[in-house]
Amino acid sequence: MKDQKLDWSNVLRCERRPVQTHIVVCPFCDNPHSVPTDFDSIHRCSCGACYKVCGQQALETGVGDIAEELWNEEELNFVRSIPIDFCNVVVEKDFDRLLDLRQSSDPIAVERFCKYDMNMNLSLVWVKRLF
Repeated sequence: MKDQKLDWSNVLRCERRPVQTHIVVCPFCDNPHSVPTDFDSIHRCSCGACYKVCGQQALETGVGDIAEELWNEEELNFVRSIPIDFCNVVVEKDFDRLLDLRQSSDPIAVERFCKYDMNMNLSLVWVKRLF
């Protein structure tokens, strides 16, 4: 019997699958970001905007959390005391659909998304200071 060597480069090339990448895009500068998996963290874009995942019933709390990240305590007290817009807010309400797409595109993925209340709809909230 003749020794046959396996050509690993051909084997690896055949087993490659196209990688489907899901991203979120900053509504203020169009920079791409990976889908946040830590629902308690506030994430930052290079343009200065911050974003967070929160339940649709807790949007005000989520915006408040981000505001505390964008302004120090003295600035935040000033911002809250004057009825002028100091930031832009964008709410993406279809975040659950993006999570479903991401999970279904890679059924082997170890990564899982957990919610405390499965009936709660999630949103992605973006906040950016105006000045």
